[in-house]
Amino acid sequence: MRALALLCLIPFGALPLAGCVGSDRHEGFAATGPTSFLYSARTSTMMTENDDGEAERIRQGWLVAALKTNGRCANGYVVDTRRFVPGAPTAAGPQFSNGGDILYSGRCT
Repeated sequence: MRALALLCLIPFGALPLAGCVGSDRHEGFAATGPTSFLYSARTSTMMTENDDGEAERIRQGWLVAALKTNGRCANGYVVDTRRFVPGAPTAAGPQFSNGGDILYSGRCT
């Protein structure tokens, strides 16, 4: 475990990042209609809410996996909305809240 923690600190590129954030996977999936879905992924200090980086690419992969696991959208999908819902404030104050959830509302094509 210590070796993995140390590996996460070494800036070798995306591979160590992908290996480190893989254990930070907290997600949810619900079918909201015959061809629609709601997917959620929790953010953290490692899996930031930004939509333009490695964390978002990883979440998109999780979304595809969730659709396959649930037998949905075999011909593709469209995300209609993506929104960040901040986590609840901690006892130490809202500035110490560790992320929140990103909600993806989408439909099959």
